[in-house]
Amino acid sequence: MEYSTTIGVDVSDRTSKICVMAKTPDGGRRIVAETTCATTKDGFAEAAVKFDRSWPVVFETGTHCRWMERHFKSLGFRVIVANPAKVKLMGDPTSKTDRNDARKLARLALADPALLHPVSLRGEKYQRMLRLHEARQLLMRMRTSAICQVRSFAKSMGFRLPRVSPERFHALDMAGLPDDFERTVWPMMDAVKTVNLKIAAYDALIDELAGEPEFKAMVKRAMEIYGVGVIGATAVVAAIDGAPGRFTRARDVGPYLGMTPRKFQSGESDPQLGTTKAGNDLVRRVLVECANVVMKENAKDTDLKLKGLRIGARGGRIARKKAKVAVARGLAVLVVALLKDPSRKYVPLSDRGIAGFERYRAERELLAPGKGRMAVV
Repeated sequence: MEYSTTIGVDVSDRTSKICVMAKTPDGGRRIVAETTCATTKDGFAEAAVKFDRSWPVVFETGTHCRWMERHFKSLGFRVIVANPAKVKLMGDPTSKTDRNDARKLARLALADPALLHPVSLRGEKYQRMLRLHEARQLLMRMRTSAICQVRSFAKSMGFRLPRVSPERFHALDMAGLPDDFERTVWPMMDAVKTVNLKIAAYDALIDELAGEPEFKAMVKRAMEIYGVGVIGATAVVAAIDGAPGRFTRARDVGPYLGMTPRKFQSGESDPQLGTTKAGNDLVRRVLVECANVVMKENAKDTDLKLKGLRIGARGGRIARKKAKVAVARGLAVLVVALLKDPSRKYVPLSDRGIAGFERYRAERELLAPGKGRMAVV
């Protein structure tokens, strides 16, 4: 859609720069107005009093983008939310100022709104689910940090603590351990106990929200997949805004979540690069946790586990990381595929997978130390 006048807004935490730009009869561009306002609902409402409601308002994704979209729509404006990761011109360090950024947004919207790679912001309930996940992940990182520090203290004093789950770590028996160690770590152990309670509280909130109509059927469907629990299912459903139909093919969810390799091919050069990481970091972390469940040695055989084992068998730490990412991407694709086609039956292990496991284990047996040709010195 073409516009004759656009409003570019460069948003900062406290103030925002606004540029109104219009096309001229000779095909050029002219700045109609420029102003600065507070990044608040009242500030934007006051600044937009004299603006025509047919002029679209353009700004980038960020902390304030969700409430700004709702607010400008309530004022009667059309809204275009640009994807800054795709608009490289916005990151030009030679002329980057708030005023210039507002001008660039308005100019790009005048030339072709598609140049801004507009995004559709997810619904509030789906965003709330992701907020619950973010808070839960933060507490889990705090718990992990505390547990690692306590174990480090123990090693520095000449002993090791027994292996125990994070949920049970605070209840470790201190009998027989040095008094100095107990006096040092008891506040941290108490903090771990408190964090465990808070994580459980977030689990309950996630379960409660997962039971609402927007989530219930899709979460239940996604949990049919081995390795995907309520945490993984709700994270993926929320990330795709509860709309699996937005993907033409189920495998398109891989690039959407930033779990496909970057490409920088030029001439004969085509280096192997890491993943794009273009999507939601939280969802990628959750899916990798699900992949860890699938890849466990005592986990049941599935097609995805076989895929991960074959990639990991190439050797080295990088191969194991690639295997987990590949399995995580496969889980996301499976979730979307099942949600897109309610009649599709989930088959964890196909006949081809059964044969694949037989070949894989035969190969591992042949390569085991002391057996086969590899044992000959």
